[in-house]
Amino acid sequence: MHLPAAAPMSATFLAVDFGTTSTKSALVDLTTGIFSHLRRHPALPMVAAVPGHHEVDLEAIRTRFERICRDAWAVEPFEGIVLCSEMHGLAILHPDTGAPLTQYVSWLDARALQSVDGVSSVDAVRDRLGDDRFRQLTGMRPRPGFPLLNLIHCARTLELPDEVVVVSLPGWLANGDSNAPPEHPTILAGMALFDVVAGSCSAELLDVVRDIGGITARIGSPATDATVAGTWNGPEGGVPIYAGVGDHQCSVLGAGVAGPQVASVNLGTGSQVGLVDGPLHETVEHRPFFDGRHLSAVTHIPSGRALNEFVGFLQQAAAFGRPAGDVPPDMWQALARITPDDVAASRLDVDLAVFDGARGWSGGGHIGGIIEGGLTPRHYLAAVLGAFSRQYGQVLDQLDPERSVHHVALSGGISRNLPHLADIVAAASGRQVQGAVELDESLLGLRALALHCAGVTDTVAMGQARFGRNCLVQEELP
Repeated sequence: MHLPAAAPMSATFLAVDFGTTSTKSALVDLTTGIFSHLRRHPALPMVAAVPGHHEVDLEAIRTRFERICRDAWAVEPFEGIVLCSEMHGLAILHPDTGAPLTQYVSWLDARALQSVDGVSSVDAVRDRLGDDRFRQLTGMRPRPGFPLLNLIHCARTLELPDEVVVVSLPGWLANGDSNAPPEHPTILAGMALFDVVAGSCSAELLDVVRDIGGITARIGSPATDATVAGTWNGPEGGVPIYAGVGDHQCSVLGAGVAGPQVASVNLGTGSQVGLVDGPLHETVEHRPFFDGRHLSAVTHIPSGRALNEFVGFLQQAAAFGRPAGDVPPDMWQALARITPDDVAASRLDVDLAVFDGARGWSGGGHIGGIIEGGLTPRHYLAAVLGAFSRQYGQVLDQLDPERSVHHVALSGGISRNLPHLADIVAAASGRQVQGAVELDESLLGLRALALHCAGVTDTVAMGQARFGRNCLVQEELP
């Protein structure tokens, strides 16, 4: 919803979701909850020339941040900056000068799989800790792309000093007086350098870095939800930059999940189901949240990546054999017209686990249960959407076997593009399902965080409750 342009607002914060696929920013009025000056910036280019490496230039990241801040300031001065970013990324800095020793290494970087002296860094850590101990410490199972693993690989392959500083993307943007600024637990845990049970940086994991990589790594101390991590030098002096938070937890918060009464289902390229203060057993991941709470999560659920495979095939089939220039029907639009009755009527059996590491992976997905007259485009799309929806009912029952949580909040781009998914997931799960909000949930989560950082609310949850899922956006003056 958009409001007419009005007079300048007060108590304004700048919210920035700094991702590697895109960067979103907005000014938010903490008195009214209204957003303005919404901007979306395309992905920064990769600079890595080595296969398996995925790096972004650190100075390009800083330049983008500076431009976002200055452009927003020209519209209206702001009192603070709140940030979120991908959880699984790092940069390595010199301990004395703070100069970069690497570029920003993103979560897509798979260098830790490469063999060094006959052993990959992933296997070296697994051999040292074992998967169970790794999960006990980090709350996650070891996967390529984790900063801990890429840090060790860099130490094994690059000429680094005996001691280095490791920062996240928000840490890089905030670092000024300290080369190792405070880092929020949601970020430290994503870096796999945090003991999620003890709630502190893990000496055991840092020992693994030293013993396998031969270096001492220094990281920022855990920050509270309202810790100032650095300063942006604005036109009128320093503006506090608060410790950045993980984009997953921020989006969960923005979707309306601030406590254990509502489950989160995030539907994007990847997908996660989360429950605040949920079970802590070995079948789920354990992630820090806000206000000292934790988030129990099931991750790597086939989502946009799998839909692209199945719907993309039908799109290619529709185009196959057509004359050049003849535009086939859009199968994504057809998917949006599938109803719960269509899902119930389809007898096809679809397995969406088409990539290694996906939940339910068993060597590849499949389509089964084909009978004469049953393989139509409508039945096919209905079966895909049915399989897609049922997996969330199964995961919700895994997190909440007693079915004490009745409400589910959808978030993410897929749920925005397919609004009828709320009804289909509700039918599949037997729970009340709320569709996605109009804006990116990360911005709503950052608004809640900003309210707490500004001292308007005592907790982040109270910040979320202040404006809820309200997505009012002020139109800009011409």
